[in-house]
Amino acid sequence: TRRRRSQSNPAKIPFIMSTKVLSVNHCQQCNSHLDENEENLVKRAACELQSMDGSVSANVEELHPFPRACFDLMRSLPGNRRCVDCGAKNPEWASVSYGALICMPCSGRHRRFGVQFAKVRSINMDHWSRQEVLSMLEGGNDQLQNFFSRHKLSDGKELNTDRYLTKAARFYRNGMDKHVSCLATVGLYPGREISRKVTTAKSYQHSQTS
Repeated sequence: TRRRRSQSNPAKIPFIMSTKVLSVNHCQQCNSHLDENEENLVKRAACELQSMDGSVSANVEELHPFPRACFDLMRSLPGNRRCVDCGAKNPEWASVSYGALICMPCSGRHRRFGVQFAKVRSINMDHWSRQEVLSMLEGGNDQLQNFFSRHKLSDGKELNTDRYLTKAARFYRNGMDKHVSCLATVGLYPGREISRKVTTAKSYQHSQTS
């Protein structure tokens, strides 16, 4: 069950250092290459994500408008100023399964694939779960394009949406889903660089105990 919430006010949520996750100081050391504005944006996005993790029953998924700082952080990712498929400027739709931004015409193409291939959301009109927002922060258009290029599924000239129906795309979707599901359990969002270290460590620990 998914429950909508009309407003989200992350400004009232303090930036809490949790013993369950990496501390703010550790985040700052690992992200030393980031400037102060970027660090502050990650902190604000973490607060917003924390505020989305409300006290609801286990079978209810609370939904919110896409948080402002999370939006700014998502927009700052390489390639996210243009549609990942056709290159149209300022895309306002998302293929959540890939953490990628797309334009309205391309969102229709993704919808036609079916939800088993692509989950489509409007950034401005739809309500979002915490895990869906995490997918958008951990994805990115350049990241997806680079993946497709390595698998020779992006020629850069013609619109190629059939690539989303390939085994390679399924591998990417499954990898994103596992990464975000793991990241959703660690608590306060630490930013992209640290999130990859956290989930890699957790995956290694799981492999050693299984």
